[in-house]
Amino acid sequence: MKNHMEIPWHEYTNKDSKVKIENASLTEKSSVIGRIGLMLLACGTGAWRVRSSMNTIASELNITCIADIGLSNISYTCIDGIKSHAQSLSLHNTSVNTSKLARMEDFVYHFKDECKIYTCNEIHNQLDQIESIHSSYSPHYSRTCGCSCLSCFTFLLGGGPIEMLCAFVGAGLGNTLRMKLIKHNYTLFLNVAASVSLACLAYALLFNFLETYFGIATQHEAGYICSMLFIIPGFPFITSGID
Repeated sequence: MKNHMEIPWHEYTNKDSKVKIENASLTEKSSVIGRIGLMLLACGTGAWRVRSSMNTIASELNITCIADIGLSNISYTCIDGIKSHAQSLSLHNTSVNTSKLARMEDFVYHFKDECKIYTCNEIHNQLDQIESIHSSYSPHYSRTCGCSCLSCFTFLLGGGPIEMLCAFVGAGLGNTLRMKLIKHNYTLFLNVAASVSLACLAYALLFNFLETYFGIATQHEAGYICSMLFIIPGFPFITSGID
């Protein structure tokens, strides 16, 4: 049994209703706004862009949306001038998915034209299709490219072959654990703590091995920070924190 229950978005709507979303109830409109915000947050985008998209949808539906957005949660209230509807939504994990993010941004951009011809249930059907988009690359390919990028980034920060090698190995092991934890839907902070700890430990162990048997200088230990930068691809956590 999953620890995080899935949200039954379609139960917020009347599947047989022919009412267009702009004339739907506040609860139905609120469900669309909240789901769009949650999907954008799950793609790894910053809180400012999530709030901006939610505001855009709310404006087209003639309601006011007040949202408090964190790293993995959204608390928001929708007001239509008479009634209000509040919800609190949470993600069990987040990662960067640019394919899904591009589709979501396109959906929000064209929502003004589409909201007048679709019902709330039809809008959720479109969001179902976007949500089903998976990563464009295999885990092995993504892991290899990520390790190579961090190894090159280590060079840009002034590291040499020793730091690049250790960062490659550390990032590889840490990112492998991260992807496995994501697959099993473990929480975000467990994911971050476990994968970063493994990456730094792997760097330290490999460095000590090279120091003991090959006599490398201790100054090369400074590159360990690069081995854990895989945890913030696109820096979504930093941008969300700044927002």
